Amino acid sequence: MGIFFNKIDSKKANKYQTRLYSCFTILIIVNVINSWFLDWLWLYITTSSVLVILVIFLLKTPKRDLDEEWKQLEIEKDETFENKVNLLIRNGRRDVDVIKYIRKEKNLGLLPAKQYFDRIKASSE
Repeated sequence: MGIFFNKIDSKKANKYQTRLYSCFTILIIVNVINSWFLDWLWLYITTSSVLVILVIFLLKTPKRDLDEEWKQLEIEKDETFENKVNLLIRNGRRDVDVIKYIRKEKNLGLLPAKQYFDRIKASSE
């Protein structure tokens, strides 16, 4: 019944979502076998109804816990690199260009690079 709560443990949500997907797969296989070989109307109606309910549950399941997923990434202190970034900021480079440079040099995603840039910019002010 974790669907009806906004905040649930992400590991439990992943297990719950995995079970829903496996039930979804099994029901589709049963439905295909029924349509190929058995052609029982009652089984088709039952499996189709349960499939619709599973789709609703899958759409309502939270994908992740935002507090766990979007924590600030801790990057090792690198004074020379931070000095280069500060120099780029002081020379009037656009923030976007500096973030692209950080992403390229540190091999980071967009969000961690932006957080790293914000941290460096805040410490230089």
